[in-house]
Amino acid sequence: MHKSLRYISATAVAAVAIGVAGPTASAAQAHLPAPAAVAEAASTDSQTVPLTADEVAEIQRIAAQIQAETAAAGDEDTPRMLSGKSEAGKKMIALLKKSPGLFKAAVKAAKSGHKAFKDWMDKQNAAVRAAWWLLSGGVQSWVIDELAKLVS
Repeated sequence: MHKSLRYISATAVAAVAIGVAGPTASAAQAHLPAPAAVAEAASTDSQTVPLTADEVAEIQRIAAQIQAETAAAGDEDTPRMLSGKSEAGKKMIALLKKSPGLFKAAVKAAKSGHKAFKDWMDKQNAAVRAAWWLLSGGVQSWVIDELAKLVS
């Protein structure tokens, strides 16, 4: 029974990951708006960090790596699986660092607490949010804690 539940949960995680990553992969192939258009769209919400087309492309590349690692790690807690999950957390921080403005805002949001960070994350670029959603709750908490430790 326990083994069946693990298979079901791993299948569900993979299905969710594919469902979240599918739009991200399609977005990578779509024509990206000019940086000025991105900045104009972001001006409606002061928490949304505008990203350049190059930053979005790099973020999508890292998001694909996170997806591959989290899918390989599955939902088990063996040392190999935990290692894959922590690597995904490190990649999420690297993803945030691809845009200096995004990283600075992420650190500031993390220092305000987990709820504030998650509320902030909900307002960010779809590629950034997609990578975030691929992480498990424990890895997300680790990322927030690591960011909160940093000096902004």
